[in-house]
Amino acid sequence: MKVCKICGKIIDADSRAKKYCSPECRARAKYLKDRAWLAEHPEKSAQYGRKYYQTHREDCLKAKHEAYRKACMERFNGESEST
Repeated sequence: MKVCKICGKIIDADSRAKKYCSPECRARAKYLKDRAWLAEHPEKSAQYGRKYYQTHREDCLKAKHEAYRKACMERFNGESEST
């Protein structure tokens, strides 16, 4: 019997390589592994971010504009309700 490395549930050991009980635990393990890598390599992470921004500049600016507009509308609607 094996135990899931994330949640501790018992796993049916139909494969020796199985480490997680569900796709959710596997996704959580990948998330934790990726976050650890980002913490250990901040300069590489920044380099990847700059490269992504250069190749997707228009999409990034559009998303930034939409987020700003949404925040302004929420602030405006909140102020108009209180008056």
